Amino acid sequence: MTNRHGDNGRPAHKRTLFLNGKFYSGAVNGVHRVADRLIRELDQLAVDGEEPAEWNMRLLLPNRANWAPRFATIVPLPQRGGHTQFWEQAILPFVARAGALASFANLAPSLHPAKLTMVHDSQFRLSPESYPAKLRWGYRALVPLGARSSRIVLTVSDYARDSLATFGIARPARTQVIHNGADHILETPADDDVLDRHRLIAGGYAVIFGSIARYKNVAVAFAAFGRADLAAMPLVVIGPSRAMLEAGGLTVPAGAVFVGRVDDAALRALYANAHCLLYPSRTEGLGLPPIEAMLCGCPVVAAPAGAIPEVCLLICTES
Repeated sequence: MTNRHGDNGRPAHKRTLFLNGKFYSGAVNGVHRVADRLIRELDQLAVDGEEPAEWNMRLLLPNRANWAPRFATIVPLPQRGGHTQFWEQAILPFVARAGALASFANLAPSLHPAKLTMVHDSQFRLSPESYPAKLRWGYRALVPLGARSSRIVLTVSDYARDSLATFGIARPARTQVIHNGADHILETPADDDVLDRHRLIAGGYAVIFGSIARYKNVAVAFAAFGRADLAAMPLVVIGPSRAMLEAGGLTVPAGAVFVGRVDDAALRALYANAHCLLYPSRTEGLGLPPIEAMLCGCPVVAAPAGAIPEVCLLICTES
């Protein structure tokens, strides 16, 4: 920790750390959840008197409806147009010019010279057909620009670091790995009502996260549970509805149970009482559900692909 005082014993001038909060205007997904958690941890570290306490931390976030929490030490600075890509690329570098900038949700402005950027993976290159064309080409244009111009790039696994280097998105010498934690799933008591609502029996069902993204490979699990020898075990699908998955070209088992989007309390209950979690992805930069599931005592049946073996082995070793 650096000295908080100058030579004359007076408090030294604090540096300013600007935090890119554009993501708070979007729906909550895995990337946004990690970004939010990292900002919360910086706030708590400052409260505890650790290194972030030596910075003036300013959260730049949209001045429209958003889901940003209240912080003890981080000061929110609402930004007009702060939910737009134009603001992030053209206005944010000017607003944050007096300090360092941290962006934790893949995108960062290339014009800011003193920044740290977190790029979670290179799925938009590994499985481009899984993304809408506008998002795919936007990521291909903007993610490398932000990463290459960053002093430090964070990513979530050794596999992700290697793939970022392979596609020329980030330089390996400037890329550091921070494995995502999943202890948030243990912070909320399990809500077993989700089992009663859907008539689920503890130990008598399997869980999968539904997705039409090709790399998620849920079609393999759907095909398996469409067979007669697995008909007695319901497959619980979290997320999209049957209609949404079928519209995406998937054949869903007749006996599948759809629970929709669930909060952490219901998710913990589903994990804790499941026979197993199915995770058949062909590639993942990290793979948060297997980590959450194992922390809840749920066995995981996962494909040996992407970072999945790396993070599952890490959890098993630490446990």
